[in-house]
Amino acid sequence: MLWGAALGAAPIIIHLLNKRKFRESEWAAMRFLIQAVQKKSRRIRLEQLLLMAIRALIMILLALALAEPHFRSLGLTFPADAPTHRIVVIDSTFSMGFQQGNQSRFHQAQEVARQIIDQSGQGDAFNLLRIAEAAPQVIVATPSFRKEDLVEEISMLELPHGRGDVAPILESIKELLEEKSGVPERKEVYFISDFQSAGWLPRSNSQMTEFRNLMKQLGQDAQLVMIDLGKQSQENTAVTSLRTLQSHVAMGRPVQFEATVQNFGRIPQDSRLLEFLVDNKLQATRRVNLVPGTAASEIFTHTFSAGGEHRVEVRLQGDALDVDNRRWLSVPVRERLNVLCVNGSRSGREMGNATDFLALALQPSEPSTGSTSPFSPRVIGSGDLVGQDLQDYDCIFMCNVALVTPAEAKLLESFLKSGGGVVWSLGDRVDVENYNATLYRDGKGILPVKIGPRRGDAAEPSEAFYFDPGDYTHPIVADFQGNPQAGLGNTLTYEYYQLTLPPRSPFRVALRFDTGDPAIIDGTIDGGRALVVATSLDDSWGNWALWPSYLPMIREMAQLACSGRTGQRDFSVGQSIERVLPARAFDVDITVVRPGGGTTPARITQSESISEFQFADTQTSGIYEVNFGPPLSDTELFAVNVDTAESNLTSLSRDELAAELLPGIDFDYQTDVIQNITNETGTVAERGGLSRGLLYAVLFLVFVELLMAWQFRYGLWLLFPPLAVIAAYKYWRG
Repeated sequence: MLWGAALGAAPIIIHLLNKRKFRESEWAAMRFLIQAVQKKSRRIRLEQLLLMAIRALIMILLALALAEPHFRSLGLTFPADAPTHRIVVIDSTFSMGFQQGNQSRFHQAQEVARQIIDQSGQGDAFNLLRIAEAAPQVIVATPSFRKEDLVEEISMLELPHGRGDVAPILESIKELLEEKSGVPERKEVYFISDFQSAGWLPRSNSQMTEFRNLMKQLGQDAQLVMIDLGKQSQENTAVTSLRTLQSHVAMGRPVQFEATVQNFGRIPQDSRLLEFLVDNKLQATRRVNLVPGTAASEIFTHTFSAGGEHRVEVRLQGDALDVDNRRWLSVPVRERLNVLCVNGSRSGREMGNATDFLALALQPSEPSTGSTSPFSPRVIGSGDLVGQDLQDYDCIFMCNVALVTPAEAKLLESFLKSGGGVVWSLGDRVDVENYNATLYRDGKGILPVKIGPRRGDAAEPSEAFYFDPGDYTHPIVADFQGNPQAGLGNTLTYEYYQLTLPPRSPFRVALRFDTGDPAIIDGTIDGGRALVVATSLDDSWGNWALWPSYLPMIREMAQLACSGRTGQRDFSVGQSIERVLPARAFDVDITVVRPGGGTTPARITQSESISEFQFADTQTSGIYEVNFGPPLSDTELFAVNVDTAESNLTSLSRDELAAELLPGIDFDYQTDVIQNITNETGTVAERGGLSRGLLYAVLFLVFVELLMAWQFRYGLWLLFPPLAVIAAYKYWRG
């Protein structure tokens, strides 16, 4: 339609063709009129040129009005008249919670999105999406023509505490743009975000290539508008970690908690207040100085005087992004740990059973004497295992058990899946072939190692083997570092089994013999914990059970084996809370109390001998309280924390967007939208106003042209006031 502007040349051509032609002839009387004629002819020529210019302007403005030019208002591109399919994408990652003035970036994004909808006209179609980790990402999947519905959906959006992946959103946009039936052909996609580097930049070259290809296709199908809300400030600090320094938390014993705080900004943060809370009660405070780009750690010590579920929180003095200033930890404290000791070697002599020294180490005296041991052992024979309800125990010691039947192996597998722990202690009665076939199963079973031949001879000892703790890094031997009097290095073993870990095994060697062979192997399997001791736990194959190192090592092994019983208690936002339950809990009623106080019912799934609880709606950080009804009648706490990779607020500039994500792609980039919305909403013309304004100007100029053709000065008087107003406005705007 812009070719119609060439019609503006028509009045000029007509003027030139109709120019008056004359011949000069000498006439003496005319010499006296030359001066008057020349003066009048200049005026007439000027009037004709001005009239011609107005006629040309009429044609040009008419052509522009019909071409539907773009009108830019509030930094946004709004096509005139023709209906448009607009796809609005709002960043809903937790960095958008950054406070700018009295509003968060997320609320500003909602305001921008509403403004886009409000300034659109009849016939426009809309889709609404959000960049978020949790579903749904596509809020309005079917193109909607009702503005009020879109505005309501935008107002209902809430900001979760998770991260977001942009690539799946681009795939969804691509599918929406491919929709042709019933939607306008003209397409626009608005990204309203802080364009945080951590969230927008793909993590690998292949992902970057895929991202760019998607953006290129979107740029070919639609006009891309990038609205950047992240330029005001990028300063932020966060609590990035909270953990216990002990493998097991026991009642009445001091526990150390390590909190790590990091400054992601460029300005030093001095004397920031760090608070340590237990069960919502303030226990201690620290003042921390944070250097830009570095982290600092603080140690807090607490002794739990009561068992049960406890919540631990570290809170950093608030800044503009408050959600990552808090971190939680769920700490279950057991008053007693129930240990089942399976005796595979009975003897008539005192302390001759395979479990006698073990039971004594776990509980040196009766509870009535004031023993401080957290363990409550129970000894059974190897043939009594199937008749036990293993869910009543936290871990099981299999001591020199000769054979394990398939039924027993299946029972132990279910116990491990429910978070229990199994310690395999070998001895002279162990059937190696049975263990390897039934338990190891070529690395697919519940025994993490293949048992090889014995080394040494305890009946006629000709050589002795010593423990080699290596670098003392494993919890079982960590307390012996710098303590040679404990006797670990002097312990004598006369016989043991050679153990072989399969390739790429996740298990690790906790302790070796001086021959290099593993003595104790530890790791997690099927959700529980498994340990294998290559020698016996009694005095039949060595003097370990008689040395001071025995008791602390047995207790540390028991604590490790029991550690999986409470299950995983710490999750990231967006992760499903999962808990394996005993089979009898298949119909238990479960309610979940959210961090904000709301209560939600939950369900469990049943499979063979176990039940599994899952709760996926973890979009808010904090402590989730899960209440299990009968027959469990228990309450457990789960901590859900933010992924602090989102805490680094470094954002992409326009040039970085163009170079990294949108190379060679035409896009519109805006940063001052919020200020315009705040200050200029009253001056925004509705969509299509430019075309209508041009048509009004054409009608006005046609009327001016008629007056000028009749009486030039009347038309000039009519034209002068608008020109004066425009000139004054330009002067006032500077």
